[in-house]
Amino acid sequence: MSGKALVPHRKPARAPQRNIVKLERTGTVPPPPIVKIARVVDDATGTAFDRFEAKSDLGQPVQADVPCEDSEAPQKVLRELRKHNAALTTKASLKAIQEAIDAAPVHHVRHAAQPGWYPGRPDVFVRPTHVVGLLPGVEELLPPRPQKGEKQQIVFGNAGTIESWRDLAEHARWSTRATLMIGAALAGPLLRILGMQSFGLFLYGPSKSGKSTAQVAGGSVIGLLNEEALPTFEATTSGHYQIAGQCNDSLFPLNEAGSLGTRAYEKLGPLMYALSGGKDRARHDVSVYASDAAVSGWALVYAMSSENSAAALAAQCGMTRGGDAWRCFDVPAVHDGHATIFDRRPRHLTDKAFARLARHRMAEIRKLCEANHGVAFDAYLRGLIELGENLKPRAETYVEEFVRSLCLRDADGGVHHAARNFGVIYAGLLLAMDMKLLIRPWRPISVKRAVASCFRDGLKTCRSRDTTLEEAKAILHQRLKDTALPRKQDLQPKSDVGYRTFEGDIEVVSIRSAEFVRWFEGKPAHLYALLAWLDEQRALRKSHEGKRPIGRGYEWAVTSPRAPGFKGRCIVLRLPIPK
Repeated sequence: MSGKALVPHRKPARAPQRNIVKLERTGTVPPPPIVKIARVVDDATGTAFDRFEAKSDLGQPVQADVPCEDSEAPQKVLRELRKHNAALTTKASLKAIQEAIDAAPVHHVRHAAQPGWYPGRPDVFVRPTHVVGLLPGVEELLPPRPQKGEKQQIVFGNAGTIESWRDLAEHARWSTRATLMIGAALAGPLLRILGMQSFGLFLYGPSKSGKSTAQVAGGSVIGLLNEEALPTFEATTSGHYQIAGQCNDSLFPLNEAGSLGTRAYEKLGPLMYALSGGKDRARHDVSVYASDAAVSGWALVYAMSSENSAAALAAQCGMTRGGDAWRCFDVPAVHDGHATIFDRRPRHLTDKAFARLARHRMAEIRKLCEANHGVAFDAYLRGLIELGENLKPRAETYVEEFVRSLCLRDADGGVHHAARNFGVIYAGLLLAMDMKLLIRPWRPISVKRAVASCFRDGLKTCRSRDTTLEEAKAILHQRLKDTALPRKQDLQPKSDVGYRTFEGDIEVVSIRSAEFVRWFEGKPAHLYALLAWLDEQRALRKSHEGKRPIGRGYEWAVTSPRAPGFKGRCIVLRLPIPK
């Protein structure tokens, strides 16, 4: 049929329209801001840094300290910032870094070399976490700058209020030992002011008697919140010295020496000696018990604990304590037959009720320490600073008052040295009462009785050591009297056990070490006590001044003055030997 298509006509489908996006040229994204926020001086290393701040990929601020010798090189600043995850690119950031380099620092900061009194400033105390007091001329003084790769051995904190901490002190005052530990923390800042040497307290007693609780009470003053925060003996020797630096001018608690095993005193003895003397182990020319605290690496009170006394731990190693018995004083944790450190009993309380109350007080002290720690030390330091020039004479008055109250008229130098150490603890507690940190029912007479009780109980432990030493000295004098010691030129090497020489007006005897040991056969404690005492009296010649006659073996003994044919090590003594 004409005029009609055989296939129906369909309109062609339209092609889908494309949305064309027109690109517009935009400016480059500006680099994140870079600021030189501080010029930093590090007293510990004597170096200076520029501290730069930028933003990370997540927009968080990151900082980098660049040594001043490198802080004017943009590439080196960029490299340090990128190590800390700064969102910077090389091309886009160099100009901004250069602008930051050219700008003046926003702040000037000085990091102290170590915690404690800032050198030459009796009104500034550096704590590990912050600073108490102000240093004129420096915009901001900060605690020691963390060193790269240095692990944090002890963690301090500040929490709670003075009022709540006083609740803790209220429980602690019922224990002479807890009172002693709180006083030890308060005594730390006084040592350097009084020019006194560091000293220690060795709290020993049965398990579960509350030794650690007393240490925690003292630790709460300086900012340690619980027993887990107390340093332990598991650290290395260098680790202990690092912790001692962090505890400078305060308290250094060390928990449970029994973890060192049966040979504990072989590590304890040198550690006590080092802690008491400081890094330099300086000694005063007049007294073997004193040292110049100003040149020591630290001035502190260290408090150790164990189930056995330090004297008993020394005996386990076949040793006897020497002068360190007065530098680190054994104090029994329980007094007069009590089961725990709580030895002040309220009236009209049965034995069962008193035991239950003691456990309750221990639990309360631990709970309150976790909630209130560090704040008491800040308040105490501010009070010491406010006393200014009156601080030293007042503290000295309190020390002398305590020592006089002990009536130690015929005591030797070691006892008087230990008494003055306890006097500093008493002075710290009285100063805290003067500044209303410790309030009633805390009273000066009660504090004096508590500290004196600890001292007298410790003195009983030390008396047993004195008896051993006196017997050893008698043996030595008798042996020297009975043994024929010829002059060096008349020596018969095969038969004589020793000889005499003269160094000017000083007579010196040299005795074979094997023969000297035989003089004390069956009495090793007497031998070790005598050698330690001779070392203190500077009557013992050694191969090196830094060595000490402790432990088995005589590698410290000298081999000279040597006589012809007289081989082997000798015990060399300067005469006369005090009786």
